[in-house]
Amino acid sequence: MPWRWRRRTAKPGPADAMPADLVAWAQVVDASGLSEKTVQDTEYFLRTYRRMTEIAREELAFRLMAAVETQVNPPPPIDGAPLDVLATVLSVRRRQLGIG
Repeated sequence: MPWRWRRRTAKPGPADAMPADLVAWAQVVDASGLSEKTVQDTEYFLRTYRRMTEIAREELAFRLMAAVETQVNPPPPIDGAPLDVLATVLSVRRRQLGIG
């Protein structure tokens, strides 16, 4: 009887899902107050964070989070990961402006 290898498929897990409080925030946030500089800096961060050192990545993420917190209403969830919050707020802004 010949050996047969079975290919296992990856099962999507809850780690890929967005937190419920971030989803709820994304539905009500007004991102029209984001400045163009904040948007450009956030887009740059999301494109290049993989190539940054950990310290530089954390510092820039916290700076951008502070800017986003002052420019959107209501502010993002406190326990939201900066990467998730920044990506979400850019997505919401594009949707609100009809850009993407």
